Amino acid sequence: MKSGNVSVKEAAEHCYEMRNKIMAEVRAKTSRSGVAITERKKVVSPALEQLLDEKAIKKFGRRFVELGAEQKNSIHYEIVESSARPNTKYNTLNKTLRVTGKVLIVVTITYAVYDIANAENKAKEAIKQGAVIGGGIAGTIAANAAVLTVCGPAAPVCTIALLLAGGASAGWLTSKVLDSFNDELEEFTKWQVK
Repeated sequence: MKSGNVSVKEAAEHCYEMRNKIMAEVRAKTSRSGVAITERKKVVSPALEQLLDEKAIKKFGRRFVELGAEQKNSIHYEIVESSARPNTKYNTLNKTLRVTGKVLIVVTITYAVYDIANAENKAKEAIKQGAVIGGGIAGTIAANAAVLTVCGPAAPVCTIALLLAGGASAGWLTSKVLDSFNDELEEFTKWQVK
């Protein structure tokens, strides 16, 4: 090791450990719905020994400890290679979810701007639309905090449904509350600062 040489076993162990660290870092920066989807496939990585056995059985039909030195090296090389290979299915799905979320935000804001532009009392409508959007954001944040409790890990359909329901219901509730203050909002927008 001092000379800089690393055995294939040590390389496999290092690559396996680094891949798990990278996976944890990426999941920490991924949306709750993206994490739920990836956890559906793998909540945590299997122990290295289990992974070695799975690959050995698949390739040689025997457990890892039953293999010869050359076959063990072959399995270690597979661990090193697979550690560098991204899962494009999940990367693409996560990007799609991120873009879809942004599209929903743009559509919501476009709808709000349209309502404001066509309102008789533009100031009142701007207050209402801003409050409804704010309520929807607050509802989504609250739903995001409750995802693990309500849905548990690896439940993408439940997660996405809860986030959408949280945002939509909070926005709807905010709208209904503002409707009950319709006259007050109308009067408020007539005040002029002099």
